Amino acid sequence: MLRTAFDGSRRRRIYVFRHGDVSYVDDQGNRVADSTIVPLTAWGREQAALTGKALANIPFDRAVVSSFPRSVETASLILQGRDIEIEQDPAFVEFQGDSAARGAITDLNDLAYAFRHAAVPGARYVGGDSFEEVNDRVVTALERVLAEPEWETLALVAHGGINRLVLGWAFGTGLAVFSSIDQHTCCFNIIDVDVHPETNEVVRKTVRAMNVTTYDVAKEGNHLLSLEQIAARMQKKILA
Repeated sequence: MLRTAFDGSRRRRIYVFRHGDVSYVDDQGNRVADSTIVPLTAWGREQAALTGKALANIPFDRAVVSSFPRSVETASLILQGRDIEIEQDPAFVEFQGDSAARGAITDLNDLAYAFRHAAVPGARYVGGDSFEEVNDRVVTALERVLAEPEWETLALVAHGGINRLVLGWAFGTGLAVFSSIDQHTCCFNIIDVDVHPETNEVVRKTVRAMNVTTYDVAKEGNHLLSLEQIAARMQKKILA
């Protein structure tokens, strides 16, 4: 589907999804040993199926996903029935904390609000990945995809932290608003990117929708932020 802006620019659209629900907590209330391999829960699979049904008429012609299983599984369910290749790109994998630092957390507030210092120069996610370095990695990968002119409507399936970086790129604010953005499981965001029809240079970026969840449009089902939900699950297991 070709779109044209008022000034004649070519308007391309990106749907940025977060993966469906997963559990990073084991039966004892501890963080799982390897969060990179957790699969979707039954609820996560249902979320993805509902999202795919709601977006059945969207003319996706490219799909790029994080290489983590939860993103690949989410993309497969959302795009089920479509003749479209799902391309895995490790540049879009989620922030990783330091395992020793994560294991040393005694105050769950440190987990629930682990993104609060993202805009501070040199800040790291739970002693692990640098926010600045991951931002550079994601923006570079996104601009590489944009430089490829063959698609009009892209499905990008990634993670809560990565989506915040993509939105910061779209807003032109970088990490400044990172901690003020939330991404619920299996949400989607819509970003229009206008490019010059001859040079493919980006002319403007517009966020058309943000953190839309087809299963809870008004956000009444859960008032917790995404990292608060993880901390709450850990607390529930500890107190059980």
